[in-house]
Amino acid sequence: MTGDLALSSLDPGDLAELRNTVRAAVSESGYPAGARALEFQGENPGLDPDLWRLLSEDIGIAGVGLPESCGGLGGLAEILAVAEELGATLAPVPFLTSTVLAGQILAACGDAGRPYLERIAAGEIAAAAITDVFGRVGDVACTADDSGVSGVVRFVAYGASSAFHVVSAITAEGTDIFVVEAADSSARSLASLDFTRPSATVSFAASPGVRLTFGGAGATALGHGLDIALLATAADQLGGAQRCFDMTLEYIKFRRQFNREIGSFQAIKHRMADALMLVEMARSGLERVTWKPSEQFSVDAAVNKAWCSDAYNAVVAETVQLHGGVGFTWEHDAHLYFRRARFDAAFLGDAAFHRGRIAALLDW
Repeated sequence: MTGDLALSSLDPGDLAELRNTVRAAVSESGYPAGARALEFQGENPGLDPDLWRLLSEDIGIAGVGLPESCGGLGGLAEILAVAEELGATLAPVPFLTSTVLAGQILAACGDAGRPYLERIAAGEIAAAAITDVFGRVGDVACTADDSGVSGVVRFVAYGASSAFHVVSAITAEGTDIFVVEAADSSARSLASLDFTRPSATVSFAASPGVRLTFGGAGATALGHGLDIALLATAADQLGGAQRCFDMTLEYIKFRRQFNREIGSFQAIKHRMADALMLVEMARSGLERVTWKPSEQFSVDAAVNKAWCSDAYNAVVAETVQLHGGVGFTWEHDAHLYFRRARFDAAFLGDAAFHRGRIAALLDW
């Protein structure tokens, strides 16, 4: 199940208002088109600090899904609603990686994680140095002993912009969770296919860390945070796929060939119907797990991540194709969504990996 994370604390009207507020704030800040400029950004690549300040401090999304005692609000429904809107607008902010992934891991660590949750809710960026972003869920790259935390973690999302790192490390007792301040580590920014999702290689060399779990209990906290992050990634993919479908639908209504709108061609109708089915199936899967999660929550998370990864990739490919020549240009937004789709599909394990996880979790 979702552990201590509530399903929702808002009524449907307030949830819709939250969606509208987030989308309006990001759109008015110039996104998704503004993502193009991030390719040439020097300091803190892939992060719009002004937008994050607006969203985290003025709107409060940095605390979404975190415990109320730490300045948080809402539950799973709010996390997925915000993630979907950020995915639709390609917002270059660390909500998914800081608030959701790092935040949920810390929330599962009990009282020891409270000071760091308060920092996240206040807008500080936390990076989850738990596994390679293109690696397998649950891989642990670091070790920890009396001398500190050591190891190298590649592809840490927002690793060069974070104030502190939430690290999973192998100890003599098993896997446990540590917090290492950014000043006690080194981070090297990496080029990213998706301009709005920066990553870095983070190195720890006997770095002093605060231990949050003992006796191998970090594995449970890590699993909880990963499950919620997989669902939030699926919501991000749903938001992007829906946006791609909508802008393609608008395009085929006015683009004319042979003196007819191309949307009137039977072949185009079939392709759009297939794309709509992919989007609606993704939405249905997330709504079911949001409002009626099963006892096999990890399976639900893996199913949604696998389906939404394939769906987003398929829909954005149709967006590029059905826009014709303009869809292949740098000036069109299609390639920005194409980049996000590819990044999200690989993030925390691709669809093939999660289908394998589903089989293992269900003992197939």
